[in-house]
Amino acid sequence: MSTEPVDEDQFRHDARQFLEATVPRKGAPVTVTANGITRAKEYQLQLFEAGFAGITWPVEFGGRGLPGRYQGIFNREVSAYQLPPRALEIGLGMCGPTILAHASPEQKATYIPAMLRGDHVWCELFSEPGAGSDLASVQTRAIRDGDSWILDGQKVWTSGAQHSDFAACLTRTDPDRPKREGITMLIVDMHTPGITVRPLRQMTGDAHFNEVFLDAVRVPAANALGETHGGWRVARTMLAFERRALGGMGSGGGGKGGFNALVSLARAQGLTSQPHVRQQLAELRIQQMVLRHLTSYLAVQRREGRSLGGEASLLKLAMASFVQDTAEVAVGIAGMQATAWEATDPQAGRWCDQLLSAQSASIGGGTNEIVRNVIAEQVLGLPRDAEGDIVVPFEKSGARRES
Repeated sequence: MSTEPVDEDQFRHDARQFLEATVPRKGAPVTVTANGITRAKEYQLQLFEAGFAGITWPVEFGGRGLPGRYQGIFNREVSAYQLPPRALEIGLGMCGPTILAHASPEQKATYIPAMLRGDHVWCELFSEPGAGSDLASVQTRAIRDGDSWILDGQKVWTSGAQHSDFAACLTRTDPDRPKREGITMLIVDMHTPGITVRPLRQMTGDAHFNEVFLDAVRVPAANALGETHGGWRVARTMLAFERRALGGMGSGGGGKGGFNALVSLARAQGLTSQPHVRQQLAELRIQQMVLRHLTSYLAVQRREGRSLGGEASLLKLAMASFVQDTAEVAVGIAGMQATAWEATDPQAGRWCDQLLSAQSASIGGGTNEIVRNVIAEQVLGLPRDAEGDIVVPFEKSGARRES
């Protein structure tokens, strides 16, 4: 891509032309002819070819290298259009920025352009049956064998693993070190022999999460992301990007409904004249605007090279509250539509689905309790929680004995 200065008005005009020719406007009828993954990949390739993928990412790896305000311009324009499912969000919003922050030049050249083209779907192999809130207690072993690592273990609650081509995998590479010092982040090809993915059915009927079993999975030593045994620092970076991405996703209203759809429903039901409904909608609108301003603030902080840990956690916590509050108000306004519908209705069950799926907002990207701890320590400067095993070799720690 060219590094020549770009006129903002021309950029906005080009974005509008691209979107008008590529995706339908909100409210327009849509005929879906492909699954969500395919549609997301096709749209990402269109973004890349038009110069709207990786707007702020380095030019040498396929981005535009533009200041963050251009991404803001594009985001404002795209808000009027219906986009494909966000099947690539984990790669583009979490893994990709972490690779840019910690990877070698060779790794960046290998993974970033393909990611921006939409060639691959990514996931995070983080949580385990015994390491969720206490993520530093991961037990998936990676043992060095020549120029490879051999992985054995189990991951759980992995979003999109059944569709993924690559994963950022948190592994235990030195159990004789304290739990946060013996971890390495590895880039894993999800098509490698020894990987078994088992989808987990949710109460919505979907299977977004998965169990992933790693049985003698061989990963090239060159796939270490960041320093060997320095994976905790890489994981914290990725978690910060995850919380920021989740917070940004929630600013539209969350779930399949969204705030604008909720207002439309209230109008259709003739409820906007009722004071308590108007008050509920006003409060949700305030939360939505706070989320958007927090998202913009974090974008500025990131451009200036500042840490995103505590602030990103604040955004994620606000998002979880907003999504759940929106779902509860939606079900109250929808009435019987939230519990019964015609099977032929293309929007069938949207409000019920939103209520059921909203509960996961307080878990994904770190539980609300963990996120509050991060905010207390990193934003408010309060003392850290006491951790008796933080300097004990992992093999001798309570986390290891209890597993």
